[in-house]
Amino acid sequence: MKKNNTLLGASLIVIAAVMWGLDGVLLTPAYFSKFHFYDVNFIVFIAHAIPTLILSVLFFNQYKELKNFTKNDYIFFMLIALFGGTLGTLSIVKALQLSEFSKFSIVILIQKAQPIFAVLLAFFILKERPSKRFYIVAAISLIAIYLLTFEFKSPALLPKNNILAAMYSLLAAFSFGSATVFGKKVVYKFSFLTSTFYRFFFTTVVTLFFVLFSGNTEKSLGLYFSNGGLISLSMFIAIFGLIAILIYYNGLKSVTASISTFCELAFPLTSVVTEAIVYKRFLSPVQLVAGTVLIASILYLNLGKVKVDIEGIDKVKEADI
Repeated sequence: MKKNNTLLGASLIVIAAVMWGLDGVLLTPAYFSKFHFYDVNFIVFIAHAIPTLILSVLFFNQYKELKNFTKNDYIFFMLIALFGGTLGTLSIVKALQLSEFSKFSIVILIQKAQPIFAVLLAFFILKERPSKRFYIVAAISLIAIYLLTFEFKSPALLPKNNILAAMYSLLAAFSFGSATVFGKKVVYKFSFLTSTFYRFFFTTVVTLFFVLFSGNTEKSLGLYFSNGGLISLSMFIAIFGLIAILIYYNGLKSVTASISTFCELAFPLTSVVTEAIVYKRFLSPVQLVAGTVLIASILYLNLGKVKVDIEGIDKVKEADI
């Protein structure tokens, strides 16, 4: 039965990853590119506010769970919201904007370097030092990221936006890697429904503050609500993403962190294939090799002996965070 649960969980994660891949190449870029202003804070806020409203209507009784939250539960959910929901998504959106929505696969592949940052975070929290092989693999991953972004060209000879897009993709990798660590802590204590509900809820709260402090709230609202097509598209994408995250969290409960990371590779692979088929944009031979090396390095970090176990975060005393 346990083996069957693992297989089902892995299958659910693959399905969610494929949905993210399709979303990242087909849906989200179309949505973002329709915004003629550059307040990415508002874009990310809407992307989380709509699912929060839907979840609140369908599962209003989830708010009763708040009375059972400890102080550290609030901390973990806020960390997930800040890193995964807010900073990670903001960075991806900015990277796509800087690349003028023409290099989806590269942006997505770079941000999949998140396990490197997850291991480093585990080092700072658990005070456990990775083996020397981790640093070797991490260095290989960084070289692969460089070749994936610039090939054999000098960054100085490329548009400044390319460099900034790569930097934002790396920031997204750090943010999502951090959220993965905190997410494993939450998903073992709460049901997948509760985890998903409060992931969106707290991210909506955090991004709302970002919007209010951006100073463009009135302009953003006016542009958004004057475009019926944009409203419909954002609602469709929000529901699509909500279904994917529900599937993902349900699968995450019955698999290890290593299996989860392996299954999540369906995300970048789907992106590469979809971009090639739909937009006829192909990675160069150098980028294909670099992408393969990067994926292999990430798999080695998760399946080999060179990492600090991401699930080991669960051993951290809540008071240490």
